[in-house]
Amino acid sequence: MTMPMTRRSGITWLAVAIAVTLFLSAGNATAQTPEQRQELAEIQKKVAAVATMLRQKEYEEAEKVLEELNTEADKLIAAAGLPASNRQVATLKRLLNINRQKVAKALDKPDPTLVSFSKDVAPILAAKCGNCHGAANPRGGLNLSNFAGMRAGGASKLPLVTPRNPQRSMLAYRLVTTDAQLKMPKNGTLTPEEINAVMEWISQGAGFDGKDQTTPLADLGKEAAAEGGPKAAPTSVVINKATGDEKVSFVRDIAPTIVNLCTGCHSGANANLGLSVVNFESLMRGSDNGRVIVPGSLEGSRLWALVGAGEQPRMPQGQARITRKFHADLRTWIEEGARFDGTDAKATLRSLVPTEEELAMSKLALLTEEEMRAHREKQTEEQWKRVNPRIRPKFFSSPEFLVYGDADETRLKQVSDWAEEHAAQLRKLFGIKQTPIWRGRLTIFLMKDRFGYTEFNQVINSRDTARDVHGHSVVTVGFEDAYVALEDVGDDSTASSAGLKVNLIDHITGAFLSKPGTKLPDWVVRGTGLAMASKSATDNAYVGSLSGLAMDALKGINGPEDVFSTSQFGPSDIGPVGYTLVKYMIESGGAQRFGQFILQLQSGANVAAAVKAVYPPADLRALGTGYLQSLSGKK
Repeated sequence: MTMPMTRRSGITWLAVAIAVTLFLSAGNATAQTPEQRQELAEIQKKVAAVATMLRQKEYEEAEKVLEELNTEADKLIAAAGLPASNRQVATLKRLLNINRQKVAKALDKPDPTLVSFSKDVAPILAAKCGNCHGAANPRGGLNLSNFAGMRAGGASKLPLVTPRNPQRSMLAYRLVTTDAQLKMPKNGTLTPEEINAVMEWISQGAGFDGKDQTTPLADLGKEAAAEGGPKAAPTSVVINKATGDEKVSFVRDIAPTIVNLCTGCHSGANANLGLSVVNFESLMRGSDNGRVIVPGSLEGSRLWALVGAGEQPRMPQGQARITRKFHADLRTWIEEGARFDGTDAKATLRSLVPTEEELAMSKLALLTEEEMRAHREKQTEEQWKRVNPRIRPKFFSSPEFLVYGDADETRLKQVSDWAEEHAAQLRKLFGIKQTPIWRGRLTIFLMKDRFGYTEFNQVINSRDTARDVHGHSVVTVGFEDAYVALEDVGDDSTASSAGLKVNLIDHITGAFLSKPGTKLPDWVVRGTGLAMASKSATDNAYVGSLSGLAMDALKGINGPEDVFSTSQFGPSDIGPVGYTLVKYMIESGGAQRFGQFILQLQSGANVAAAVKAVYPPADLRALGTGYLQSLSGKK
């Protein structure tokens, strides 16, 4: 199926492709003689020999030889009437151009293989198209008096040029079609050399090498001739700094939309059309087609034409669409001079724009504790309804916790009392001053059976539940989320089940240690929770089995310092190793010192640095040796 380019003309992309392909392949019927084939092969050998000059950095001599070979090849190809699609011709020209580009780069010169719009294409369009498509009376709404008008297209608003694809470019089709009604120009013809120049320019990306896209095409050609050809693209751009009097801020009003809608296609090494919006400087440098933003000029700003003025292809592509506010802000920002109100134009735009987490933190930071409590209650209710829409929950509220679930009220009250007791122990051990410990309080979801807990895990956390997992905690940045979810496994303990109270203390401790913005080792989190729980569960069968399980898990380590490495142990070994290691650190150094160790980790220190700071002169090896000896009963 083909899509019509316009309803009026009925021209299809397939027709464009056929017409242009026929032009590009014209002359294939010309027979290539053995002599011509041999001459082209000889030139190709000489091009290959240039590689030696490049290795020896004889760039000036290589440049001279390549230009001579290129001229010789062009004469031979023209005399033989060979098309560009001829395999031997295409291979030779590709090798020539690759080496010419290498030499130009080494000598810091413009790429000699590129067709210049200003020097080569603009004069053709000005001379052959300007009479019918001038600024005063542009037929079909197509203004070819300047580059900006050409890029805007005609009344159909369809693109006149598709960069790097002449087969999909209306301009190419109108120049080569055999349909007398559609062929352009009406009152004249282009030579094959002129058509080839336009085709090659489109194939190379349809770039703009002038200073201003609104400059008349005739003047562009004169400027290029006076200056001896196009100049290399500027390596730096002028940054207009904001004065503080602007109505629109780039950082606040423009950058967020560019980051969220444009970086997917316009960043990295393969940015579309060479336009990178990674930072403000690259945005202002523009694309392969020239500058996309001209301060103070909407007409000269390609970005405005594509985003705000309705030119096709409309940007951003896909489903994403800009807001009316951004549309108005972009217009004002360009008209005010496209000024930059950041501190560093080379800094990534992403670093200037707050992330969703940072925005959430900023919003939550402004809430009072009473407002955070209301946020927590509403969030808890919504999460429960997602999991159990038909079950009306019960809840129990306390200063530090909101206990919520389908258990009876007596059980919820018991869990709340255990939780408040443990909160007091956390305050004592870690010197916690703020009230409550978690902003808005910590929710405890209590499900009375296994199905309820696994369903919660699946719906809220989008994950399956391992057989030996009966609870978990989640605390996010800014305390937007803060909860513990538990399966009520009952109060009896076995070697494989610690009972509800131990699980509750374990995961409340984890909720405290998982301070937003920090990541503590798993053995610290699990070990601290189990160590604190063991104080109120001296006869707990599960806790009693942990030392033996830890000894089995430690048999495979290489050295004492490996006991501190989470990667050494599987998920089922983290609890036993963590519990016995934390218990040893508390018993040998005291609870207060262990609390300082945790605070060091929460401040960003790694385990080795925290041990060195809190347990001098011990290091990981010394502390690990003491732990292993205590576990095995050796002095």
